[in-house]
Amino acid sequence: MRRKDRNLDEVAAFEIIDKCEYAVISCVDDDGSVFSIPISIAREGMSVYIHGAVAGSKARLFKDGKDVEMVCVSYNKVPEHTEAEFEAMKDDGAKLGSRVFTTEYKSAIAKTKVYPVTDDTKKIKALRLLCEKYTPGYMSAFETAAMHGLKATSIYEFKIQSLSAKAKIL
Repeated sequence: MRRKDRNLDEVAAFEIIDKCEYAVISCVDDDGSVFSIPISIAREGMSVYIHGAVAGSKARLFKDGKDVEMVCVSYNKVPEHTEAEFEAMKDDGAKLGSRVFTTEYKSAIAKTKVYPVTDDTKKIKALRLLCEKYTPGYMSAFETAAMHGLKATSIYEFKIQSLSAKAKIL
């Protein structure tokens, strides 16, 4: 990481993963091209889970132990300033670049290995994690939905091998 002053510890990295609205996962396809997709995620321990269809690119690519990188952003905002603050900085190129024409953010990158989840009990657990994160107000119907979709849903576990995170907050 070039900017060591923006480096965050593992606890902060996990917090970013847990709070991100979605992640982007990327890997190299069989023909050598890059495959990337935004996806809903949920984490438990050193594992991140996603769901998908039983056919398609994820099903074709996410074989046992494939290397996949996951990028998570939990905060991204262009800073706003009062007119007085802006006036005080408008003739200072360094301040403009670092405080006005910039973005505040928190991001984490996880290098992972992906494994299809085949055990129904573990699949239900992963689905529960995802639903508790994204649809917590509807958990009273979780069992019905999970049992109905279980056979038509693939679950993948991304085991975190290494993790880095950084932030810029003014």
